[in-house]
Amino acid sequence: MDASDTTLDFDPPTVLAALTESTAHLIATSENFDDQAVREPSLLPNWTRAHVLTHTARNADALRNLLTWAATGDRTEMYPSPEARDQAIKNGAERDAAQLAADLRESCERFAETAARLNREHWTNLVERRIGGPQQASRIPWWRLEEVLIHHADLDAGFTPAHWPAQFTGPELNLVVTRFNDPALIRESPAFRLHTEDTDHRFGVRCEADPAGDATVITGAENPIPLIEGPEAALLAWLIGRTSGDGLDVHPRGQLPTLPTWM
Repeated sequence: MDASDTTLDFDPPTVLAALTESTAHLIATSENFDDQAVREPSLLPNWTRAHVLTHTARNADALRNLLTWAATGDRTEMYPSPEARDQAIKNGAERDAAQLAADLRESCERFAETAARLNREHWTNLVERRIGGPQQASRIPWWRLEEVLIHHADLDAGFTPAHWPAQFTGPELNLVVTRFNDPALIRESPAFRLHTEDTDHRFGVRCEADPAGDATVITGAENPIPLIEGPEAALLAWLIGRTSGDGLDVHPRGQLPTLPTWM
């Protein structure tokens, strides 16, 4: 199946239901941390678990600002500035485990309460993030689901990309490949193909998806475009810099391409 055949579903009630479940799991993880655990490194460079928890809480408030924009029509930026965002994370990471968990829980509740007040018309209004230009507000719940599931794995507390639900990994992989193929978002990227072994989807990054999947043609080329195969979640985690790609298969046999830094 070519990536272009994959339908992305941003139906807010459906995504919000998935978000409720994923958020509850994340909050439960945060409430199991003690003061020592939150000072331990996360999987993100130079960030402790406290940094990840604080960022995830502030993101809920930031996306709530976009919900308010969609509901009122008044432009409401996610953050006052990039500097203010970074300072809020730095300051918030100094708190103890109980404060961090409470902040995460309360910010998630505020987001959910605001989202519940939007009607069908509100979801069609346009909002803007730092990247991507104007987009329908119906994408906001998905943006929050990305944050919750990906940063849950970043906490390095037993929840891994393998635990991401299939309802997330399929559409998200499609979105990530779309970003890789947009020079306005990612200026340069090597060309490669992807094959999800568990769902049999095929994607092309800076090249055709090659739906036929004929590895002999690929290996016979003078400058072969690598084909990378593996489970959907593992391919997604590699593309967004959450793993080194260990366990993925490369054809012709060789090293994985060097990816640009994920946004």
